[in-house]
Formats: sequence, structure tokens, C-alpha cells
Amino acid sequence: MKQTVSRSASMKRLAVALTSVLLLLAAFATHQANAAGVDFTAKAKAAGLSSAQSASLQENVDRYLAALGGTQVAPNVIDLGGRSTVFVAVPGEVHPRDLSNGTLADPCAGGGADPYYFCAYSGIDWTGTSIAMYTCKTYTIPYAGNGSWDNNQSAGTKARMYNPSGTLIYTTPGARSYDDVGSWSPVHTVRNC
Repeated sequence: MKQTVSRSASMKRLAVALTSVLLLLAAFATHQANAAGVDFTAKAKAAGLSSAQSASLQENVDRYLAALGGTQVAPNVIDLGGRSTVFVAVPGEVHPRDLSNGTLADPCAGGGADPYYFCAYSGIDWTGTSIAMYTCKTYTIPYAGNGSWDNNQSAGTKARMYNPSGTLIYTTPGARSYDDVGSWSPVHTVRNC
């Protein structure tokens, strides 16, 4: 006896199969982002964060990894292939903490960019998560809403901001320049040089 499968049942099976594939890809991407198999949540707890803070921090790091790629190298630090570093603030805190045991310096700490860096901050007044841009490249901006930036690159260097369609929407004044309150909402990428 031939069994017939309704179109709706076939679509459900396809949806389940696609969901399974997407979950496997997400798991693979997380594994790739932390290929060393380090338990960064445990390292965050060892650095003094509570279990809730550690879990929340890791969720934020995972979100940034999904948006930007890169490799997690400390509980709150993502290396973007040697060209940039993301320092993720512990949820509820104004600035990223050093959770790397002093092995990684944040060039965006202290209320502004170190020399030769362009820093993009998720919060106003140079607060929140920061992306430290050093190498001349185009960087994805995973922020929305109000934030800030500091351009302390070589004298006169201008950064350019582009919307999702790649249209130039703003060119910064030459270094040293900054904006302590602006909106990242229209910005999709920044070319720091």
C-alpha cells in the first residue's frame, strides 16, 4: 500500500531539517570562534564575575562573534584576525574590565583612543564595548543607537562611515577628532583611513 505524504508534512520535515542544519552551523561557528576549547565563562568567574555576569558576558561576546567573526581570546576580548580587537563591557558596567590577567591592553580604555587608533564605542562619552581599529581596513559596526568614536590616528587621517548599501554617509574631520554623542544606527561599516 502506497503511503502519501501531504505537502504540509513535507514542508514541516524540510523546516526541521533546515533548523537542524542551522543549529549545526551555529555550533561549528562557535567552535571555530573558540577553537582552543577554552572555557571563558570559568575564566570570567575566576576574574571575579558572578555566574550571572559571566553567562551574560558570554552571551554578548557570542553576539559580537556572530556579527563580526573573529576569535575569542579572553573572557571579554575578540581578536578580529590581528587587524582589530573588540573589548566587550561586562553587562551593566560602563567600561570593559581587564579580564585577560593583564595580557591584553585596551587601546580604547581611559576615555579615548591611544595614538594611531580609531575607536568605536557602543555608548556615549567613550563608554561600553569598544572596537580598536589600527590596521587600515573596513570594519563592521555592530552597534545601534547612540554611541561615540575617537579618531587618534596619524595627524589628518579621516575615517569614513557607510550605510548598509555602501553609500558614504559621513567623513570624520582629520585626526585628532572625536564625537562623544552620535548615532550608530545609520552606520554599517567604518573605513578608518
